[in-house]
Amino acid sequence: MTFSLATLRVDGRPTPVLSIEDRHWALADVAPEALRPEPARGLMNVFDHWERTEPILVAAAERLADGTDGTAPLPAPAALEDVLTPLRFPRKVVMTGANYYEHMEKDGGHTDWEKDKKIPLFFFKPPTTSLVGPGKTVRYPEQTEKFDYELELAVVIGKRGRHLTPENAMEYVAGYTIAIDLSARDWQRHPQHLVKFDLFGGKAFDDSCPLGPGIVPARYVDENNLRLRFWLNGEPKQDANTRDMIWSIPEQLVKITEHLTLEPGDVVSTGTPAGVGLGTGQWMRPGDLLEGEITGLGRLTVEIVKATA
Repeated sequence: MTFSLATLRVDGRPTPVLSIEDRHWALADVAPEALRPEPARGLMNVFDHWERTEPILVAAAERLADGTDGTAPLPAPAALEDVLTPLRFPRKVVMTGANYYEHMEKDGGHTDWEKDKKIPLFFFKPPTTSLVGPGKTVRYPEQTEKFDYELELAVVIGKRGRHLTPENAMEYVAGYTIAIDLSARDWQRHPQHLVKFDLFGGKAFDDSCPLGPGIVPARYVDENNLRLRFWLNGEPKQDANTRDMIWSIPEQLVKITEHLTLEPGDVVSTGTPAGVGLGTGQWMRPGDLLEGEITGLGRLTVEIVKATA
């Protein structure tokens, strides 16, 4: 048995739910104590108190799975539009760049280098304006002609920490979800920039981080052996495994917390494998359909639309 945590729109309101396969139960009905002391904060409250709430949620899921708890599930979402981004909203969204060997070789042209002499690259996305839920539309950023996708495994933090170690870093991981890091490549490397490199214009624009559909607790996930697959308009583009990461999840968390404190609910997206438009020269346009899937975490689907004023 495994379960995930998601946020659905129920009767017009964001509602945190516990999901088993395609059935969803409101946390307020099956595990209300997990929403205390601030139910209005939804899953952010759950992750703020993860050491207390995780066993409550596991017990609730087991009761639902074996029929001990006969609470009826919610009606199936009428449309993907009723599935929201699960976290509303994390304090930080930290992105890891350049973190798969084949991506660096095929898409970046980097073949002659040694990991021990390099450090990972990190950047931020603004949580309240970049996150997009499953089934939603992504507004095409009109400033770019080179709009790109990057499927990524995202980590959700469950405990506040600074200066983590390789030995304890995974104790701070609450769960995992799917992210798509959207990029404006021509702004990421714009000739008018003094230093020719810009992760603000290239990465931090509105709707630049689809996230979801749910968060699966870490206890159910083998983060070192997950298949990632991405389709653009039904055409396979990325197919890789998390074991091909350059810097492991503990190594990333150690490096991040050398500089800042990670807090519960923070998202750390762990980089993308090969197959992005940067390497193929195929860029996205309005009307394109993006689908990303990671073993055990479900499928994240969004559509690109023309921005309106």
